[in-house]
Amino acid sequence: MSATAYLFTLEAGPELPEPRPGQFVNVAVPADLTLRRPFSVAGARTPGSFDLLVEVRGRGTRALADMPVGAVVDVLGPLGNEFSEPSADGTSLLVAGGIGVAGLRLFAEELRGADRPVHAFVGARSADLLLHHTLPSPTDDGRMAVDVATDDGSEGFHGTVTRLLERALEGSEAPGRIYCCGPPAMIASAARVAEAAGIRCEALLEEMMACGVGACRGCVVPTRSGYRSVCADGPVFDTSELLLEELVGG
Repeated sequence: MSATAYLFTLEAGPELPEPRPGQFVNVAVPADLTLRRPFSVAGARTPGSFDLLVEVRGRGTRALADMPVGAVVDVLGPLGNEFSEPSADGTSLLVAGGIGVAGLRLFAEELRGADRPVHAFVGARSADLLLHHTLPSPTDDGRMAVDVATDDGSEGFHGTVTRLLERALEGSEAPGRIYCCGPPAMIASAARVAEAAGIRCEALLEEMMACGVGACRGCVVPTRSGYRSVCADGPVFDTSELLLEELVGG
């Protein structure tokens, strides 16, 4: 998929509840690692199966990437809440940074399947790390559009993905809603762009959700109503509820 990312399809059988856009699963990785690893559900093309888009970052993700086809994996989920329904009018803007594409891929597939207008903005440090090609293909009529940004200018817009979003909003009619997933600084920037444009913004937060059910309190984030668990209260939050400066600083 990219220099460091892999796309997996897991077969769970008919007992698997249908995953919803924004939800995640907690995977027990092999080897001697105790804690489960959380991954956004990145697709659900057929009943009883789902996709994971995994970036190799450490021992757990490397062990998962090295597992052979047909291996059995212990999975808990799908867990968490989901993105809200897009407004009836306007285009849904999906903003992804790096592996954040994984958190938006299922949503993009669902919106495309329902013939709802979508404009995706995908960013990465460089062209070899872009994952825009894992999203549904752009359409000739523009109802599914994909633009990319790279920090080093090696492909697409030279700059951040949120600056690309900001440029796209200049002089245009307000879209329905912004949905984002990526590093905290990117989410904070997308939230500021949304606030300036008077657009509602939802963010899927990426945290180490060890238990997945809110018991260990290891994935809490600061909000206007106190600290909340990403796994049990999220992972999708309206950005107006997040204390973004603390989120980025933490």
